Amino acid sequence: MMRKITDILLNIILTVFSGICYILTINGRMIFGKFLGILLRLILPSRIDVTLDNLKNAFPEASQDWINDIMKKSFTNLGIVLAEILSFPLISDDKIRKYIKYENLNIYNDAYSKGKGVIVLSAHFGNWELLAYTCGLYSGLPMLVVVENQKNDFIRKNINKFRTRGGNRVVSRYNAARDIVRELRNGGTVGLLADQSATKDKDIFVDFFGRKAATYEAPANLALKFGIPILCAFPVRQPDGTYLAKCYNIDDADLEYNKAGIEELTKRHVKTLENAIREHPELWVWQHKRWKHQPN
Repeated sequence: MMRKITDILLNIILTVFSGICYILTINGRMIFGKFLGILLRLILPSRIDVTLDNLKNAFPEASQDWINDIMKKSFTNLGIVLAEILSFPLISDDKIRKYIKYENLNIYNDAYSKGKGVIVLSAHFGNWELLAYTCGLYSGLPMLVVVENQKNDFIRKNINKFRTRGGNRVVSRYNAARDIVRELRNGGTVGLLADQSATKDKDIFVDFFGRKAATYEAPANLALKFGIPILCAFPVRQPDGTYLAKCYNIDDADLEYNKAGIEELTKRHVKTLENAIREHPELWVWQHKRWKHQPN
């Protein structure tokens, strides 16, 4: 009963916040998001410890002041993303287009035109939900987006409404295998966030910021097995609150479909992500226990 009351109160708060975020400008949402970032730090103190530990290990040469600053900015990024996500279901596509520009989206269109399917990898970096939606919006090529199910009904219903209104489809990562293979075999696009900790026994460990990290092998496996190109894209927030997304092609022309090839291709897309994070460390979600599994 108490949990039900808590959920009702949370939904009321989120509904109010959604209305506030809708009427704000892009810059206004960024300012409100900074407030939400402070709120997240207050209600998630354990995640502060995780963030600090991750940053210290990833940047051992950095000063404590720099570590603390990036920790706060990482929570700020989460707050801004939350403010934007709450507003997006109410915002028109014309206004969404003003939120993000792509530097070289032609890479995606060229890959798609080959008819073998495309795997687009990104991360919890910048506003990843905006990226998944607008990639299809700008290119006119909808994708199958593999998502993590949200526990809160309000967030799940509203975010899925936004995710799918442009033609994208969503599938839970817990039962996505069959849908992913079908989509790729039909020449479609699959969008994945490839930065969370994978399983310890079924996936592979590759270097990520100098430490071994359990990483999903499925993207590289599928790419090499079926000759499917892997692209990466990361939305970088600009000073005015808009985003600039760059696309990267992960070269695999020299790799074969075997264990060594899968590991090497995984290393390449993970390194592309690491490079993006090193350029803008404040935009990645350091609150996740990315290195919780270690090889035996």
